[in-house]
Amino acid sequence: MSTNDVPGYKPANRDALAMGCWAEHDDGSLLLVESVEGGRVVYCMFDLSEDPIIEYRDAMGEGGFKKSFSWPTDTGDKWTWHDKTPFPWDRVVGEAPPGSRYASVQDQMTAAKRVAKHRALHRRKFDYSRLTGVPARIRDKLQRAVGELRS
Repeated sequence: MSTNDVPGYKPANRDALAMGCWAEHDDGSLLLVESVEGGRVVYCMFDLSEDPIIEYRDAMGEGGFKKSFSWPTDTGDKWTWHDKTPFPWDRVVGEAPPGSRYASVQDQMTAAKRVAKHRALHRRKFDYSRLTGVPARIRDKLQRAVGELRS
């Protein structure tokens, strides 16, 4: 049996959120609860529409998780929850080749992407007119050289 409420959200349903509970969305996305400990839910979502399949992992407080993924939601997303059937790993593993997974998106970024991202955050336009006491020809050469590096 399935429901649009996270297990344990409505006491009348007499169910409980636990490791292995899972949900599916009409767009084909899958959500798997990996752990429920100390009022915190660790879960992963699989975006099957991407090639290769993308897995997102996150954690939330249990109350917020139940509210966020039970129908109706603030986002309008409707999940169908299953707590008595096994997770359909064949839909994930059957489409993706075996391999390792990274703990965070930062780990997936190459060193070049990390440096570029860092530089973009700290780069600012330099005001060459503030170079007082520097002859104009040297200031112009500096400005041209930096301009060539940017292009």
